[in-house]
Amino acid sequence: MITTYKSSLKIDCNETTFQQNNKIRENLIQKNNSSFEIDRIFVCVQDGDRAIAILKQFGLYFPDTVIVSESEGTRSQICFLDNRYLAIVWLKDERSRSSSAINFPARVNWQDSRASPFGVGLSRIRDTLPLSWDDYPVENLTVDRYIAYSKQNQRNIIEPSVFFLPDRLKYSKILNRELPKGKRYRQHPLGVKNITDIKISVQAGKRRNSEIINWLDRERLLDIDRADAPLMELTFDKWIQGKIFDARPTLPIVFHY
Repeated sequence: MITTYKSSLKIDCNETTFQQNNKIRENLIQKNNSSFEIDRIFVCVQDGDRAIAILKQFGLYFPDTVIVSESEGTRSQICFLDNRYLAIVWLKDERSRSSSAINFPARVNWQDSRASPFGVGLSRIRDTLPLSWDDYPVENLTVDRYIAYSKQNQRNIIEPSVFFLPDRLKYSKILNRELPKGKRYRQHPLGVKNITDIKISVQAGKRRNSEIINWLDRERLLDIDRADAPLMELTFDKWIQGKIFDARPTLPIVFHY
């Protein structure tokens, strides 16, 4: 089933904030002492069908709905966890062009462009924080369709794309966990529930980290490292099962679960 959206993603949209896992949220707040949290993660791939098939075989559940963004020229499928989600993104066709700051064509073809195939979206932990775009913790933000990007981060595409989401687009607002569909989306054969740690390696080079990457590292929102090739390491449920799944070379991801 394919669903086309011209603008923002809408999935079981509901303005009622669902009840988050309190222990996970408290741990995140204590860990990073930040007013922000990582709301979603995306990984750009060339072959979406193959990537999704591998992740399903691994034990993650992906709804059949394919989200098509006409403005970005992309397709994506989403794996919903209890505390955030993982999106796999690929281009609709080779001629696709991106109208936003993310530059999906370069990130999908990361092996040739040296761009990072990853992206992270951040949201505020509490809706009541009195923040406007001018109050965000990094300077030189540009706002595109109500989402804010760092201009430095846009220029340095070897880094993951980092963006700030308004409260109304938070994961907690777009998925109603109380509906049967919302519950079914989060039931994974692997038995995982939360993404509890994220580490992203960017390709080594002479460039210094941008302001937003240094801020993410300083706030301990995620771990940043340098390596010969891009890599994302995701830990589920604090590595409770003590197992590792390496999805390379198809996907530049290592899972700890």
